Amino acid sequence: MMSVVGRALFTLQRGVCMRDVTKVATGVVGVKQKHEGLARLSETPKALLHTTAASSFPSFGTDRLPRARHTIPESYEQVEKSTAEWAYVERLFPPKSIPKPIAKPGEVMPSGWASPSACPGDYSYFVHRSPSHLYPVYIQHTPMKCRYITKLHHIEGDIFALAEDLRAYLMAKRQPRLINMRVHEPHQKIHIKGQYVAEIKEFLQEKGF
Repeated sequence: MMSVVGRALFTLQRGVCMRDVTKVATGVVGVKQKHEGLARLSETPKALLHTTAASSFPSFGTDRLPRARHTIPESYEQVEKSTAEWAYVERLFPPKSIPKPIAKPGEVMPSGWASPSACPGDYSYFVHRSPSHLYPVYIQHTPMKCRYITKLHHIEGDIFALAEDLRAYLMAKRQPRLINMRVHEPHQKIHIKGQYVAEIKEFLQEKGF
């Protein structure tokens, strides 16, 4: 006599075997149907296939758009070429270079911009403007160290004489205990520790640079 446990195991094994047989039978039927479909597809004419594929997807109304009905000329001879209005198009182009200021030397504009009046040779040094006709004075801020460095670029001539004149001007203007200044002669730059942008611009404007 088979015990209850043995009967349960037998039923479980039988169910697993029947499930495997069902999977195999289903796979065989699926492969057979796939081969039959390919055979019917190969017998169908190609023209009918293209017609069916095109008609199976809706057009979504794109054939009613103006661009779909637009006709392109067969040659460029049907297109009119005109250069009479090209001058109006050129006015929209940005300038290739920054235009030179029309202000007189030393003139101060309403915006606060001052035209340079000094010429090379007036001092033993000379400071050129930036390409945008502004003073080449910049500031570098390092937040992690809470450090500010003011930089003066585009210096020509005796850079050490300019550093001494600038130091005397800043000492009289701000009266600090010490001015930490570094002169980069090969790079034509002067670095000053601290925020002195406004004072250096005033110094350059007074000199006429």
